[in-house]
Amino acid sequence: MSKKSLLQFLILVVLLIIFGLGISLLLHRQWKRRLMQYETKGNPQQVEAQEILPVEEEDIELSEEDSGSFFQNEFSKLEELEKDKNWQRDLPLRRRYEKIASLYDGELQRLVSYYGKQIKGAERDNFFAEQSIFLAERSRESKKELSQDKTGVEENIDYLKKYIALTKMRCSTILEKISAESDD
Repeated sequence: MSKKSLLQFLILVVLLIIFGLGISLLLHRQWKRRLMQYETKGNPQQVEAQEILPVEEEDIELSEEDSGSFFQNEFSKLEELEKDKNWQRDLPLRRRYEKIASLYDGELQRLVSYYGKQIKGAERDNFFAEQSIFLAERSRESKKELSQDKTGVEENIDYLKKYIALTKMRCSTILEKISAESDD
């Protein structure tokens, strides 16, 4: 083999390696994005565009005075449940955090529904607009916890911890509004 054909062969091999690496990187990014969508159970555009709707009426009948304290009590129980290391101990850590996040989401929906019924007019419209903004912000802030330095499970747990913390803060804010309404 002459020097010229050897050089051409090496150039061809280098180009094939570069081409293969480029394709590999593109596929990796695509698969990573799809994995994140699958793990967050939805399309990111759909999550950001999600709006809060009042949930259906619940069967629990409460007097006006008991409602604020009832929700405060439920929220306290949920916080205790989150701190209890023995709760759902048989589940993997990720699934446990998913269940806790789901419970906080349910509590948030109940609080939003209850408070939405207590207020009227422009205040109600502003509250639901504020809630929609919160949902988009929560999603965006939680996704900041995702990074390429961690494994998928670690990323999910950090994402869920941030998601839970933001949801708890929003529940606390709404509970304060409910308490202020009941004081008036």
